[in-house]
Amino acid sequence: MALGFLLCGFWAWKRAVKRGLLGENLIIIAACIFGLSMTGGILLYDFVTYSPAQIWEYICEGKWDYIVTGGIVFYGALIGGVLGALLGGIIARDDIRNYVDVIVPVLPVGHALGRIGCFCAGCCYGRPTEGPLGVVYTAAAGGAPAGIPLLPVQLFEAAADIIIAVILLTVSAKTRSKYLTAIMYCMMYSVVRFILEYYRYDSIRGIAGGLSTSQWISIVLFAAAGLSAVILGILSRKKGGKTA
Repeated sequence: MALGFLLCGFWAWKRAVKRGLLGENLIIIAACIFGLSMTGGILLYDFVTYSPAQIWEYICEGKWDYIVTGGIVFYGALIGGVLGALLGGIIARDDIRNYVDVIVPVLPVGHALGRIGCFCAGCCYGRPTEGPLGVVYTAAAGGAPAGIPLLPVQLFEAAADIIIAVILLTVSAKTRSKYLTAIMYCMMYSVVRFILEYYRYDSIRGIAGGLSTSQWISIVLFAAAGLSAVILGILSRKKGGKTA
């Protein structure tokens, strides 16, 4: 995860400088994204893992390690990262919209590295399988049971993230739209995550109405991205009509 943050930060900085943006402002924005994404990821993990009573009990007993180091949920990190980007733009006194297309295309690469870390740690593991793709942990690690062939869902998601990154970087190179890659990322990743959740086997994910917390967030994210695309398309046509 640390390697992913460092790689994405450096890559985004290079892309910003190449486009004539202020590299120091990108550093400020990246720092805020890092801080609030970690906070958001931890908070969502606590929300889906512990009851309010448990959290209060841990706070009263000073068991901060249970609250802070238990785990991280990606969607919580994504939400926190968006808030961090907005905060970074305010602190840097720069228009964050100029940095969206600089940052978004490289994010899936960092996420892919994080999922490889999940695979190595044994968390976010997949369902048992008798197929050739099964991976066996010889010792219990990160919650994954030992001695049972499990689908390497973490690596499936890492591969999907790399494909998404290639698509976004290609689109980014051909257009200077401020929002297109962000909309594409939200739509593509939400579909990937929704599907892969069916192949996850770890129980700490929160289930409501037969769907996991991440699946519900995926639905909302996909709908929001689709609506944004429609609105931007309408505004673009109106602007074109006025200038024609």
